Amino acid sequence: MNLRTFIKLRCPVCGKGKIFRGYLDTPVRCGECGYYFMRETGYFLPHAPISYLAIVFVAFLAWVVVRLLLGVESDVLVLASIIIVPALFAVWSNRYAKMLWLMFDLWLHPPTQEDFESRGRD
Repeated sequence: MNLRTFIKLRCPVCGKGKIFRGYLDTPVRCGECGYYFMRETGYFLPHAPISYLAIVFVAFLAWVVVRLLLGVESDVLVLASIIIVPALFAVWSNRYAKMLWLMFDLWLHPPTQEDFESRGRD
């Protein structure tokens, strides 16, 4: 697991397989090494608070930049910026929040042989 696999959204086990088929669709297993990404039902749910914290931070940064650094006085423009910028960030960052959760979980619980076995997951 390294920064390159994180940025390229590749399997953190082998570094080759793609984590996503479409923009948000996570395959059941890695096409290269056979690792099952979904260890259990709801496995990727912890990515939601990770994503939420990042979005709130980006909204705060947007407010700081627009209100304090650029000196915009219009409440409408400030409100628009703290809605639009985080919304765009949320769409872009969702895949990275999932990847961050996957890498963190694999750091805590390294893959075992049973993570490569079907166990009724197909």
